Amino acid sequence: MLTTHPSSVVQKRDLHVGGLGSSATGALAAVIDPLQDAADSWLEKVRDAAQEADDFLRRNPLASLAIAALAGLAVGYLLSRRS
Repeated sequence: MLTTHPSSVVQKRDLHVGGLGSSATGALAAVIDPLQDAADSWLEKVRDAAQEADDFLRRNPLASLAIAALAGLAVGYLLSRRS
C-alpha cells in the first residue's frame, strides 16, 4: 500500500499555495477559521430549528396532517394547471 510521509504532504501544500511556505498557511488559517466558525454556527441553528419542528409535530399530529394535506392539494393543483 502506498503511504506518504506527512512532511512531504505539507511541502507539496506549501508549494501549491504559491511557494509562500508557512506565511501562506497562516493567512489561509486566518480566512478558513472564521468561515468554519460561521458554518458551525449555521449548522447549530439548523439543528435547533429541526428539533423545534420535530417537537411541534409530535405535540400536534393533526396539525401536521392538515399541513401535509394542504401542501399535497397545492402541488396537485399546480401540476394539473400545467397540462
